[in-house]
Amino acid sequence: MDETAPLQFSDRRPDGDSRQTNPEVTFEGYQILEELTHGGQAVVYKAIHKATKTKVALKVLLPALTASAKARQYFRQEVDLAASLNHPNIVTIRDSGIAQGQYYFAMNYVHGQPLDRHVLAKNLSLRDKLILFSKISDAMAHAHQRGVIHRDLKPSNILVDQRDEPQILDFGLAKTAANLSAVSDGTVLPTFTGQIQGTVAYMSPEQAAGRPDLMDVRTDVYSLGVILYEMCVGKLPYDVHGTILEALKTIQCTEPTRPRQIVGRFDSDVEAIILKCLAKDPDRRYQSASELKQDVQRWLDGLPIVAKSVSSIYLLRKIVSRHRYTTTVVGLLLVIIGGAAAFSLQLYHLLGNTRSELKKADERYDGLSMQVLQMTRDGAFLRFLEAWRQGDLNTARTMAALMTPESRAKKGAILLLRPEWAPGSDEDFRNSFGSDERWFADFVLAEKCVRDGKSEQARQLCRSSYQAMSRQSGNARGLSDKLFEGYIRTRLLEIALSGHESEILATGQYGGERQ
Repeated sequence: MDETAPLQFSDRRPDGDSRQTNPEVTFEGYQILEELTHGGQAVVYKAIHKATKTKVALKVLLPALTASAKARQYFRQEVDLAASLNHPNIVTIRDSGIAQGQYYFAMNYVHGQPLDRHVLAKNLSLRDKLILFSKISDAMAHAHQRGVIHRDLKPSNILVDQRDEPQILDFGLAKTAANLSAVSDGTVLPTFTGQIQGTVAYMSPEQAAGRPDLMDVRTDVYSLGVILYEMCVGKLPYDVHGTILEALKTIQCTEPTRPRQIVGRFDSDVEAIILKCLAKDPDRRYQSASELKQDVQRWLDGLPIVAKSVSSIYLLRKIVSRHRYTTTVVGLLLVIIGGAAAFSLQLYHLLGNTRSELKKADERYDGLSMQVLQMTRDGAFLRFLEAWRQGDLNTARTMAALMTPESRAKKGAILLLRPEWAPGSDEDFRNSFGSDERWFADFVLAEKCVRDGKSEQARQLCRSSYQAMSRQSGNARGLSDKLFEGYIRTRLLEIALSGHESEILATGQYGGERQ
């Protein structure tokens, strides 16, 4: 039995029996309707607040514990902590006090189901589950920002109401960060009845090890990870049956079963989020519920997530799936990469086993790898340009943050995101590139001039950029530059046509001199 009474506020108990009103239980201002649940510390009643005619859940400290100063302190602490929180997904405390020597508090009555039963009954899609979970993690982020650590998160303490809104309740085990940091004896904190605090299946490794000195907001992050795992997979990440000592050892030592081993074709990003929450080492988890909520929101928005290693191929895939405008360019890049890789493999077999031939093959492969990396960077810059031209500065800044420092794409992004330019900054920008990449600098400056309405200056920079690319020898231009050139040539033509369409048609060539 849990140490606190789980507040499952529904009209009928799980076994289908509705308890009758206890006529001996009375509280001034309230009409007791029935008992909802009875735990080791408290009993919860469904009641009517007579003044407002609204249903409430009335939690009452058991009479046997009223004489205990520690029990009264914990009860008042639950009231104070819950009342300090103001979030639409945390149950609201309405009233508290002492009636006929009994300590009680009233909270909003939630007519709904525990989270696990709601997920099963609704047969939610993975996306709907993540939307629901995002609200839960946002509520816990609110609590963490105010120094409140729940320490007993589990589906039965999260009710989902008739509007499909989750409500977190039962802060009976909650602590403030300051209170937890004061505990340093390294022992398991007993409850009033001597039981282990929290529900074993959702305990963090540090809770299972009895290390209150290690418990902080990341303890709740772990419990949220177990909840998300159960929502998505339909079972717990570990087998916690058997004795309590065996269950505690499993939580501390056994790695969770990967969701994809249970659910075929499970989303790899969601799996990464779950496994980051379930890391044994708190330093490897999300460092707060706020970080967790932000990564879930990135997944919902189709953006790269922090939990997954940021590889070039991963970022490229996310960009393509979210922005169909660049699909053609990215598809061409992938075809080139695949063809180049096949060619390299064939060449490797043809060269034989001599040292000099292997060295040549390695050099070709290294060069191709660098070109592939540059193509990925240029693909990110193309997405940045698309967002920047459309005025979507949030996406533009996100893409800029993913670019390699000191790369030409990063330099261009920084210049275009700058709110204003000091005199001479354009020339400083051009001088920061080598002679082989001045064409890129001119192209970026042309984009800036187009936005500023300087069409003639933009045209001159377009011509300069195009002519610089044309003058480069074949050896000076890598595979990425050749592919990127095609995109820029199209863009430069668009810029030129915007003000000089008749001139281009008359000369019959792009970048021609005035007649």
